[in-house]
Amino acid sequence: MSKLSRYRRCGTAAMLAPLQRDKGHRMPFFIIRVLAFVALLGLHSTIGHASEPGASSVQAENLLRESIAGVEGKEIIVSRVSFPPHTELPWHWHPGEEFFYVIEGSVTLKRRGEPDAPTLQGGAQKIAREIIHTGLTGEQGAELVIFRVHAAGEPERYLVD
Repeated sequence: MSKLSRYRRCGTAAMLAPLQRDKGHRMPFFIIRVLAFVALLGLHSTIGHASEPGASSVQAENLLRESIAGVEGKEIIVSRVSFPPHTELPWHWHPGEEFFYVIEGSVTLKRRGEPDAPTLQGGAQKIAREIIHTGLTGEQGAELVIFRVHAAGEPERYLVD
C-alpha cells in the first residue's frame, strides 16, 4: 500500500497529527490553525454579509494580534479590511510578510517593478517583507482578510513617496 493511499483513507486530521505532537516544531501547527481560522472567517463572511453601501473610507478591524510562541520578536496580525470602490492606498511597505484573501469584490496588487496582480473574490496573494506596494479596488470595492507575520513593536506599515 502506498503512502498516498494511506493518507486518503485516514484524512487530513491524521496527516496533521504529527505536527501537533512534535513539541519541537509547534510553529507550523500554529500557522495552520491561524490560516484555517482566516479561511473559515472568509467563508462565514461571504454568507449574507455584504459591505455597507456608501462607505467613504477604508475600515479596518484587527481580529487577532498575538506573539508567536518560540519565535522571539515576531507576532501574528489578522485583520479584516473593507475598501470602498475605486480606492487606491498610499504606497507603503510592512516589516514582515503579508498575505491577503479577497472575501468580496476585487483588488489589484501593485508592486514597484513588477506586473500588476489583479485578485478577484476567492483569490489570495503573498507580499514579501519590505516590498513597496499599493492596492487599487474596482467597481465593487473589496473586503479582505489580511494575515501578517510581523516584527513585534514596529508600526504595521511604513508610508513611502
